[in-house]
Amino acid sequence: MSVRIFAVVALGFMVSGCAALAAPGVEGAASLAGTAGTTATGYISTQSSRELNSANVDFIRAQAQLQKMQADELLVKREQIESERAATVGILRDMAIAREDPTLADLALWVQAGGDPDYAMHYALQGPGKTTPKQL
Repeated sequence: MSVRIFAVVALGFMVSGCAALAAPGVEGAASLAGTAGTTATGYISTQSSRELNSANVDFIRAQAQLQKMQADELLVKREQIESERAATVGILRDMAIAREDPTLADLALWVQAGGDPDYAMHYALQGPGKTTPKQL
């Protein structure tokens, strides 16, 4: 009840022009309102930070899963390439023996050491080079 009376008296002083008596009360109320506003802003900021951190955690998990899938795909691709390389080396060695061509044996060694198996097979399937009169 006394707070109500004080508020009415303070309002009366402000309206009647005697704001000097009401000013400390108004400043106190404004200060209290400012504190409440700061607290609310801090709470909203904290909530926003929590939501952002949660989103970042979800993003990092998704990114880690994607990287694992990419690594698995690369492993499968590498195993496939190594299998193709071994098959190419075997074919080139058999061709070298069948044709008695040391160049194909060297080509097989080159592929085994990391050379391009597609290039080597293309070269081997072209057969021996034909000489023309201009090359002699």
